[in-house]
Amino acid sequence: MIPLISSINDIISFLQTETKVINEKNDCKIYNFKSLNNAKNGDLTFCVYADEKGVNYINKSEASVIIAPLGMPIEKINSKSTLILVKNPRLCFIKSIQKFSPKQIHSEIHPTAIVETKKIGKNVSIGPHCFIDQDVEIGDNCVIHGGVQIFGSTKIGHDSKIRPSVVIGDAYFGPQRDLTMILETCENLGSVIIGNNVEIGSNSSVCPGMLDNTIIGDGTKISSQVYIGSGMKIGKNCNLTGQTYFGGMSTLEDNVYVAPGSVIRNKIKISKNAFVGMGTIVTKDVPEGTTVIGVPAKTINFNSDNNAISNIN
Repeated sequence: MIPLISSINDIISFLQTETKVINEKNDCKIYNFKSLNNAKNGDLTFCVYADEKGVNYINKSEASVIIAPLGMPIEKINSKSTLILVKNPRLCFIKSIQKFSPKQIHSEIHPTAIVETKKIGKNVSIGPHCFIDQDVEIGDNCVIHGGVQIFGSTKIGHDSKIRPSVVIGDAYFGPQRDLTMILETCENLGSVIIGNNVEIGSNSSVCPGMLDNTIIGDGTKISSQVYIGSGMKIGKNCNLTGQTYFGGMSTLEDNVYVAPGSVIRNKIKISKNAFVGMGTIVTKDVPEGTTVIGVPAKTINFNSDNNAISNIN
């Protein structure tokens, strides 16, 4: 079996960050990436804890290489694993997978996909049972997984990934009652504009604006089962986690993190670098760099998820 990584130096030189190596073995080879609890000889894993909890995890692990925090109390470590100490272990682990074990994507349109547009960039993959409307534009190196439905004049930038069963660009405006209490609706006239290097998780829905466009900025990552309301404006590098709801015409500036199960009322502004805690109901604007949590949302003086906060700075 050919190793994914042939030496520790391959990892260190690639990461290009401050590192400290413990128990260095020049002939150490990596064949797999595994979780800390399940890693064995030949595996690379990571640990985010810099306290006693992290020490216990590392001392019990059988991994060949563990990426761990620089602040680890190394005098308490009795592991035989090679430790690569860095500032952000999780980020370095992700980058290592991207570099040494990238998933191969083939540029093709599955025969069961219905693709009516001709505005498709280079090296694009479209999976089975997709529908792509005639006015949709898709940039280079995009991956559209199976069952995705994209309507209207949606525009998707380069290097973006749309996971299975996502619906983009389909919504109606309303409903509104007339004098006889009958509900009236009409088709939205806006579009959806998705930037570069955006990811949208499975079973999510992105509505077009009624008149203005819904916009998702470069680098934003949206998890599964997320509802993006009509006319939303989402900035760059936002992290929207699973089962979150965003009302129409709300605004998220750059680097916003929204934890699972949160609900954002329509026409709310969440300013850059803000953190919305798990299950929070946001009914008022959130200032820059603020952490809010609760029902309704209240400002707190601590971060409920240090890893999430460190990843948006």
